[in-house]
Amino acid sequence: GDGTAALIEKESGDIVNLVLPLGNSFTVPAPGKKVLLTGGGVGVAPMLYWGKWLKEHGTMPEFLLGARSAGDILELEEFKAIGKVNISTEDGTLGEKGLVTTNSVLSQHWDMIYCCGPAPMMKAVAKVARSINAECEVSLENMMACGLGACLCCVENTVKGNVCVCTEGPIFNINSLTWQD
Repeated sequence: GDGTAALIEKESGDIVNLVLPLGNSFTVPAPGKKVLLTGGGVGVAPMLYWGKWLKEHGTMPEFLLGARSAGDILELEEFKAIGKVNISTEDGTLGEKGLVTTNSVLSQHWDMIYCCGPAPMMKAVAKVARSINAECEVSLENMMACGLGACLCCVENTVKGNVCVCTEGPIFNINSLTWQD
């Protein structure tokens, strides 16, 4: 968007005003839990940092990354340094051919699935998580302008009513969302 475009044009030494910290974080899994970090498109980036944190705190994560083609998978060696990496590419140039949501790793047992990416992908992963009785948290990528809940452009419908993703999220347990089919 416009904000990202403006940031890209900044140079070393430019001053940027930020309001930090904002939002919540993923729930830390109990020791010994089997966790899968799933990312698609730009949602892959947060999984790298979450995976590093988990490993540093005693949980060995496994990753499921998705992209259109092999060239769109970034920082693969960094992911591999943290844990096992499973990949889906739409064109089949790396990993399994198809969408993240059809990757065979999703048929395994998982205690917790963390997910970030396009909404249709996250909804499909949430459906899989429910079918295998895995806990699942998603990082919503709603448009956020103010970060304070004033502009209401990031509203998400939940089982408790509408909430601002910028103040109540961006991380939500799927059971609190109205994504159930």
